[in-house]
Amino acid sequence: MKICNVLAAALTCLGAACASNPAPESATTTAAPVSPAPAAALYSAAERASLFGCSALSDSAMIVAEMKRKGTPIADAKAYFADRPNAQLTLATVDEVYDAHIDNVWDYATRFFGDCAAQVSGVPRQRSGPASFCMLDSLIATTAQASHEAGVPIEKVEGYFAGFPGERPKAIIAGVYAQEQTRAAAHAQAWNTCMDSISGG
Repeated sequence: MKICNVLAAALTCLGAACASNPAPESATTTAAPVSPAPAAALYSAAERASLFGCSALSDSAMIVAEMKRKGTPIADAKAYFADRPNAQLTLATVDEVYDAHIDNVWDYATRFFGDCAAQVSGVPRQRSGPASFCMLDSLIATTAQASHEAGVPIEKVEGYFAGFPGERPKAIIAGVYAQEQTRAAAHAQAWNTCMDSISGG
C-alpha cells in the first residue's frame, strides 16, 4: 500500500474527520457482513484505535472507488477532497485507488482495510478478519446516513442491502434512520457497537 507511510504519520488525526465525506451512489454489493462474536478480546486498545483509523480511511477509499467506477477524472476526484480534513492522506488515497484494479467497491474496501490493518496497524490478515466485519458495519451505516440525509426512503436502502445475509444490515439501517447524526457519528457508532463485542468497551 503506497499510502502506508502517509497514513502512519497522520493516524493520530484520523477518526471522525476522515469519515466525514458524503456518500456516493450505490454499487452492486457482494460483501457479506457477519457479526463476529468471540468470547475473548481480539484486539488491544492501541490496535483498536489504529484499526478505527483504517476503517475511516476505507470509507474514503470506497467513495474514491465509486468515483473511479463512474469515470470521474483523477484530477476532479482530488479537487473534491482537496479542502477536506486530512487532505494529504485522502489525496494519497485517491492515487492509491486510481492505481488499483476494482471490480466491486465493497470488495475493494475490504481489501484496502486488510492492507491498512497489516501495514499500518500491525494486525496481519490472519487476525484482521473480525475487524473487517466491523468496518463493513461502518460502511453500511455511512451509506444509510447519507441516504437518510438525502431523503431516500428506508425501504430503498434496505433493498440495496437485501443481498447481504442475516438481519444485521437491516438493524444498522434502522438505527441510523431513527436519529439525526453526521456521517462520522454513524461510522463511529457502528464501529464501536461491533468492536465492543470483540475487543471490549
